Amino acid sequence: MNKTRTNKNNSEKKKKKGKIEKIYYIVIGLLLVILGGLVIFIFASQDDVKTSEEQNAASGTEAISKAEQDTQENSSESGKKADEEKTDASEETNNSDVTSEEKSSNEEESEQDEATEENDSDTDDNADDSKDNAEESENAEDTEADVESDAPLDESYNISFGDNSGDRAAIAQNASAVSGISQGNMITWWVGNNGPGRAFTVVSDSDKNTVYRVYLQYGEGEWHITEAEELDSVPSEYR
Repeated sequence: MNKTRTNKNNSEKKKKKGKIEKIYYIVIGLLLVILGGLVIFIFASQDDVKTSEEQNAASGTEAISKAEQDTQENSSESGKKADEEKTDASEETNNSDVTSEEKSSNEEESEQDEATEENDSDTDDNADDSKDNAEESENAEDTEADVESDAPLDESYNISFGDNSGDRAAIAQNASAVSGISQGNMITWWVGNNGPGRAFTVVSDSDKNTVYRVYLQYGEGEWHITEAEELDSVPSEYR
């Protein structure tokens, strides 16, 4: 009796296990079906997305091509307009350049005529002035080269021995006149005071072959040569 009960219990347990395993298998099958459906749905949705993207891309390329055509047409039209404007501007600039060149040439000719007239007048004036200066210098040399031992004297006159003073210039001119040495070739070795209103200078030519000591005095508004002494050489104290 006990064996039969245990057998019954074992058979019942086996039946229960078999039912449970069937339930497991059924659940697993359902899960597999659900997973398969999800996979199919995902792939289908991806295909739809790809087709929509391709359609959008195609429409975008068509829009881009149309836009490019429009821009090319607009650029060609604008280029034609720009070329026409450039040609018009170049024609205007050429015309303005021609007129400006004509004006400038006329102005240059008038300026050249005025310049030639001014140069002619200046040359005439310079020639007249040079003649007058030559005559004055000749007369001055003739008068200033005279030695006046009894020349007038102004002892109250203050002599200016500065390099660029009028007294130095007058003394040099008188020394050049009395010695016969041109001022351009004359070396002034010394200019000094010789008393109230009196002065003396030592000069020579550039070769030191002609040497003079000239005494002068100031009176009645000008310098007078009172003595001119020709020396053999430049004195050592003035070298």
